[in-house]
Amino acid sequence: MNMMYEIVSSMFAALGAYMLATAWLDKTVIPEQGKMKPDRAAHMKSPGYRMFVRAAGVMIRMHPKKDRLAGYFERTRKRLLLAGGPLSLTPEEFLAMKELVCMAALLVSTALGFSLTLTVVLGTGGFFYPDLWLREQYTKRRTAILKELPYILDLMTLSIEAGLDLTGSVNRVVEKTKQGILRSELFQFLQELKMGKARKQALADMAARTGVPEVVSLVSAIIQSDELGTGLGRTLRIQSREFRTRRFQRAEKLAMEAPVKMTFPLLFIFTAVFFLLFGSFAVQALRGKLF
Repeated sequence: MNMMYEIVSSMFAALGAYMLATAWLDKTVIPEQGKMKPDRAAHMKSPGYRMFVRAAGVMIRMHPKKDRLAGYFERTRKRLLLAGGPLSLTPEEFLAMKELVCMAALLVSTALGFSLTLTVVLGTGGFFYPDLWLREQYTKRRTAILKELPYILDLMTLSIEAGLDLTGSVNRVVEKTKQGILRSELFQFLQELKMGKARKQALADMAARTGVPEVVSLVSAIIQSDELGTGLGRTLRIQSREFRTRRFQRAEKLAMEAPVKMTFPLLFIFTAVFFLLFGSFAVQALRGKLF
């Protein structure tokens, strides 16, 4: 009985901690999504953020394996870039966040009197929770980019066919579209061109920042069209058709997967309803009081 109580208590505690942490992190990250880049200076105005940065700096300086973490920091830097740089975290601060969440989970589980096994499980889950959160941020960012892409691509195509070049069409898109992730990436592309970066390199950097295969494919087609001297308007129209076909196929795939994903939840729901409706009749029949 005590073991069952600990399991149920730990499940509710973990669920509550997950919901609170996710709500706080999403509330902090979502306002950043439409900006050109995360504003670290704005975050530093928060006392809690400054305290975390100082604690992270101390933890990294005292880390026993910091000299052997160069590869991990490089991979984390790429993951943070693809996720849009949430909370303006550096790779070192992200590792410190994982360790702090792990220690918090261990302290809470110990204070609640959980068993050693459950404490270790909660501590391990706390260490890997920021990785799951970062993956979720990348998924949300990719979904938002895919939603913006068809409209922006159509507007670029119309602008180029009306006589504008690539830079002029991107500038028109930035002026006419509302705030969004892909729009902010295009704005950063224009800023890099003004700073003197080559157009090919600026396009490649934009594709690397998004990490979305559709954007990478579009950038490759634009670069190839620019190098070969083919009509950019025709290239963009072909890309637009391909993206709409992929979007339809993706929606069709999700629609076909929906019944399979609903099978197990419905099975549990129908089982619960069955026991709820016929359980009392079965008990009364066994007691001989039904007939």
